[in-house]
Amino acid sequence: MPGDTDFYSRIIEIADHDDVYEFMFAQGITDGLPVVPPTRERVDRMLACSPEHWSDPQKTVATLPPNMAPMTVEKAAINAVMAGCKPEYFPTVLASVEAAAGGSFPLHGSIATTAGLAPMMLVNGPVREEIGMNWGLNALGQGNRANSTLGRALRLMLRNIGGAVPGEIEQAIQGGGHKWTLSYAEDEDTSPWDPFHVEYGYEPDDSVVSLIPITGGPRVCIDQYSRNARSLTGSIAMAFQQVLKPRGQVTPSMFVVSPEHADVYRASGWTKDNFREAIMEFTALPLRDRLASPTMGGGINEYLPEKHGLTEEDLDTPMSKVADPSFIAITVAGSHAGKWTSIYQGIFGDGNPAAPPPTFVPPSARIRS
Repeated sequence: MPGDTDFYSRIIEIADHDDVYEFMFAQGITDGLPVVPPTRERVDRMLACSPEHWSDPQKTVATLPPNMAPMTVEKAAINAVMAGCKPEYFPTVLASVEAAAGGSFPLHGSIATTAGLAPMMLVNGPVREEIGMNWGLNALGQGNRANSTLGRALRLMLRNIGGAVPGEIEQAIQGGGHKWTLSYAEDEDTSPWDPFHVEYGYEPDDSVVSLIPITGGPRVCIDQYSRNARSLTGSIAMAFQQVLKPRGQVTPSMFVVSPEHADVYRASGWTKDNFREAIMEFTALPLRDRLASPTMGGGINEYLPEKHGLTEEDLDTPMSKVADPSFIAITVAGSHAGKWTSIYQGIFGDGNPAAPPPTFVPPSARIRS
């Protein structure tokens, strides 16, 4: 019952002559756009769709930084209502929080960094159709309620519970539209490869949310002429080479391949690993050519060779745009008319080139029923 725990959300009454939307703006609980008033009735309808595991509204789903505040199922429901989610989206909302706060996503760092990081959300499995997500035309744009509100719900929780408020802990230099929302579903039927979640150990019939921290995008590569996979990947690699620091490296990034580009890879019989190997090959430069210079400041810090004791011979070692092929995440989505691939980049990296790079596994969570 209300008031039984310290975490139960209180009901606030406002005067009839007050504008509820302006009231919520004044309380600082929006993302700069109007939010849906979280009335008791709306929140209860959301809670009615809670998975069995999260049936207790006062159960803590996660502790969200930087405030290290407990986010209960009920508070998740409140923010999902505010974001505009339908009740049937709620299991996916909760799974996104599990993935974000599970320990492998850089949640605190992505909130506090000046780089403007935010979680890109990918949904796989049967739930895509069940809640009406878009993986076709304009899948990563506006217009689809599930795509738009799922990512927004996670951002609102990070703000209202975690404390990711711009100008306070949130210190993005410029930010971007991805700071509001960026969620989409994969076109599993069109893809020539295993669905993204299957690639990382889930069953095809599992519904899964996966997250990747990105600093923005897309960097769009338009190639309407390549008729084989190697030529097409060369074009994509040239676009990828220029993201963030032009001569520097980048952390895990998402490549969203359009269906027509996917057809080129299918016809050539290329696997995702073939794609990754080609990106590594085409973006490889001698380490010395990736260092910042008087005429090109957008590179790896020039003190790196001395810091890690590298020799002149070491500086001839090829270095690709990413430290490891696993940093290249690949999905298929978009319209069936148009030869495009979009790149959503991570953050720049200046790691130790002499040390083995880590293997990237995207933070994910199965959507509970």
